[in-house]
This record gives sequence, structure tokens and C-alpha cells, in this order.
Amino acid sequence: MNGSTQILQLPRILFICIFFISGCTGLSHRISEESKEFHSSSEAKEIISILVSQNHTLKTIKGVGKITFLEKEITTRIAWVASTPDKIRITLSSVSGHPMISAATDGQWFYLFSHATGDFYKKRPTNFNMKRFFSISIKSEDIVNILLGRIPVVEYDSVGLMEDRSIKGLSAINSKSVEVSSLNKDIKGNKNSSVLLLKNKWGNVREKIYLNDRHDAHNIEMFDSTGALVYRLELIRMQEIKSYRVPYRLKVSNDDGAGFQLDLDRYWVDAAVSPSVFTLAPPK
Repeated sequence: MNGSTQILQLPRILFICIFFISGCTGLSHRISEESKEFHSSSEAKEIISILVSQNHTLKTIKGVGKITFLEKEITTRIAWVASTPDKIRITLSSVSGHPMISAATDGQWFYLFSHATGDFYKKRPTNFNMKRFFSISIKSEDIVNILLGRIPVVEYDSVGLMEDRSIKGLSAINSKSVEVSSLNKDIKGNKNSSVLLLKNKWGNVREKIYLNDRHDAHNIEMFDSTGALVYRLELIRMQEIKSYRVPYRLKVSNDDGAGFQLDLDRYWVDAAVSPSVFTLAPPK
């Protein structure tokens, strides 16, 4: 197969891989109680209140960058538009700038379209409607919050704040990622300080939020009702755009090795966005 043929087939390969790869399983890891101290729930709730209020005035964003799909080790250009609470449009482009794949959700429908092959997909969104694009179970609302520099927070019935000063407390996060993150003092501070544990009414952990010594969140883990890991978010590096702290590099993954790393090269806040941009039409 010559080089030109490979280039022509890349959009189709990307579309097939992203459309059908899935994986959201994985066992949650219990954190040892040794050398850890629980804080009051009121302190934990105060920290959550601060986290959910981050960038609360930011409603719309645009950006461009590159995305690497971890399982297939495919890297391509990406552009996106997002609006709270759950509207987003994403386009993957070739090196030359030609669009290859677009995905969008307007809160009512999820759309997926291959510009190269003409394949079109439209369906009512589910709780994990972005799985068909990112190969990992994640809500569009979570993606929007992450891009806006906010921490996704699940509904919970109880919350605890637990000391975690050891790198070993970061379940399933490899040491290399921790070292890279620790170079950015805006995220990690000087040490890992504590973990927020958000639980449902049966006492099952639904989310872990890892904090530095200044209570800035740098990693989160989301779990389903059975305790299986849904996805892990690593905020590797942040940037400041106007008065907002937003991601510069992040990684979302699961225990099966699926997921993506996103590098955000350019970022526009408070962008003017038409609602029509979050819908896609079938090819004529």
C-alpha cells in the first residue's frame, strides 16, 4: 500500500476505530487507611463548593489543539466549540487542515459524521454519549466542564476528606504522570495533600478528587454504581486565559488503556456561539 493510499484511508480508519472502540470497565482501588486522617464533612463540603464555583461565569469557549487517542496511538488536529451545560462540537482535521470527522451534541441529539466517507450517525444521547467519539464512557457535560476549567462533580449523599500525603495514594496513576504533573506548581503545589471521597447513599465511592496542599484539584476518578472505574482525569498542565484558569494539557483514560490526551494550543473564552453549531446535518 503506497503512502497516498494510506493517507486517503486514514479518515475511514479513524472513524471506524473511534466509533466502535469502547471500554468502561475496571475495578476501583481501595485506599489504605494507614497513615491517613479523616477531616470533617463540613470542611469537605466547603472545598467542593469552591471547586464547583470555579470559572462559574464562563459559559462558552472555542479552541484548537491536538488529540492523541491512547489505545491506537493516533494523533490528529482538533477544534471544538462548547457551551454550558452540555453542548459541544468537535472536529478532527488532517495535517493539511481538511476536516475528517465531526461530532456534536445539542443536548437533544448526538451526531457523528465522517467528512471523508459520508457516514452519518444520529441518536438520542445517553449518559455516556461521547463514548462513540472518545472511545471512553464520559458525559458531554463532563467534557464541557473539563474544557471550561471546572471539576465534574457527581451527585452524592455523603462526602469525606482524607489525608493522602503519599504518592501511593494516587490509585492507578503511574509515577511518570505524577512526575510530569508535579512540575506545574499551579496544579500540584508541593505535595499531595488529600482526597475527597464522594459516596452514594449505600456508601459506595462514586468519585475521588485528588487535591494538592492548596486544595487545587489535579486528578479525579469517576466510578459507576458497582464501584468500577469509568474514567480517570489527569490535569497535567493549566494555563491562564484572561481571568480564567483552564487546561493546557489533560489526559482522560480508563483501566483498559482507552482514552485520549488533549493539548490545547489556542483557547478563546466567552466566545460568541450560535446554537445551530451544535447540530449536524446528513450529507445531501
